[in-house]
Amino acid sequence: MSTIVIYSSHRGNTEKVAQTIALGLNCPAVKLTENFDAQTLPFEGCRLVFLGTGIRGGEPYIELQNYLKTAEFKVGMRFVLFMTWAGGGASNKLAYECVKHLLEARGQRLEDDSFICLGQTFGFTRRGRPNAGDLAQAKEWAQKLQSIL
Repeated sequence: MSTIVIYSSHRGNTEKVAQTIALGLNCPAVKLTENFDAQTLPFEGCRLVFLGTGIRGGEPYIELQNYLKTAEFKVGMRFVLFMTWAGGGASNKLAYECVKHLLEARGQRLEDDSFICLGQTFGFTRRGRPNAGDLAQAKEWAQKLQSIL
């Protein structure tokens, strides 16, 4: 396995993007849960990790944060981030910086190129997001990165 998608999703938005990326790259997608054991993921031969999360209050979901604090990564792995959000302020930049900091604290590097799209929020706000266009863009972005990283 050279690529894996690891994600946290509360409302299903990030999960749609994660599954689309995994299908497009023909790689596994692993959903993080509250009690996820970071040691269960075999990174043998893995060189590219797509990390996915929704954003709450300018931070990535807690499951992703906890995972990044406890996982044991191999030297030479590459990390890229995709996010879904409600579109508020600079919360996407804050969430990116949080993930970057957590990886750097573990001796890893987050690539500069990230993907973000709107997700459906409570009620009818952003209904239908991420939509087919968002998912096509996510797949294209991931395939491009896999070919150059």
